[in-house]
Amino acid sequence: MATAERILLGKVSSLSSRQKVFRTADAVEVQETEGYDLTRRRVWFDEVLLVTYHREVGAAFVVTMLAFGSIFGLPGLIMLVTERSLAVAVYFAVAVLPFVLALALRLALRLDVVTVYGRRTKARVHFWFGKAKARQVYQQVTRLARERQPRPCAPIPPRPPPPPSVPSLPPTVG
Repeated sequence: MATAERILLGKVSSLSSRQKVFRTADAVEVQETEGYDLTRRRVWFDEVLLVTYHREVGAAFVVTMLAFGSIFGLPGLIMLVTERSLAVAVYFAVAVLPFVLALALRLALRLDVVTVYGRRTKARVHFWFGKAKARQVYQQVTRLARERQPRPCAPIPPRPPPPPSVPSLPPTVG
């Protein structure tokens, strides 16, 4: 059996796992590697409920950059305050600069995220620098999902008009 062509849409990495997201003819496929375990799951285009495209900063990234910047920069800052030396100031700047630069880039550019929600699963792709690629992936997935979604057989008829108001009964005598 020939395998279907898989086109890489993007990658998502965390501390303990790596995800690659592919587009096939029938689905968006997520291949997750966690240690030695490989898991594949699919969001079929005919089961797509929602596709979102948004930007986020990522609180974990901000906290990590601030933590590492302070861990590497705090000794230099203490030495700079106590010794007031140019060499210590250069050390402090060199130690902190990568973390400050990464944080400033993330705050300025933000992280583009395309998420595809299915009935049972979801696929999520992050784009840090590829803003045009993120929009292209969003448009491709929405187009393919629309093409594969079943169409209603007949249009929904309009609601019938409300019944005319009924006159009240005359009072009874007797």
